[in-house]
Amino acid sequence: MTPGEAPEAIKKAVQESVRETNHKTMQKAFRVSNAMRNSVIEVLTNPSPSPPGSPPGVRSGFLRRAWKTGVRNNGGSGGGVSIVAYADAKAHYAGYLQDGTKKMAARPFVDPIREDVQPEVDAIFADF
Repeated sequence: MTPGEAPEAIKKAVQESVRETNHKTMQKAFRVSNAMRNSVIEVLTNPSPSPPGSPPGVRSGFLRRAWKTGVRNNGGSGGGVSIVAYADAKAHYAGYLQDGTKKMAARPFVDPIREDVQPEVDAIFADF
């Protein structure tokens, strides 16, 4: 390789490294998304009725089933990527259970799900 070819070779090597890193990150993000879905199912298994302050109990099972999970690439600054794994509750009443109402105490489930899935997320990204 000549000194004039070196910059282009370095540029190609860096681009390939970035491509591989982005690919690995996407794979891990999908694993995190699956872990979040599993955690939702695990946390939302309380018998009904649930006591105030604990995750909601299962009556019909709709809240456990009504989740959208996935991964999205939000772009990033400086040409990088910003990959987000998500789990969104799609039951229209999820917010009422999470925060409570005037007539019902809260049955929070977001923090218990987050606490349940965090060790698995850490393990997924530990070997990066």
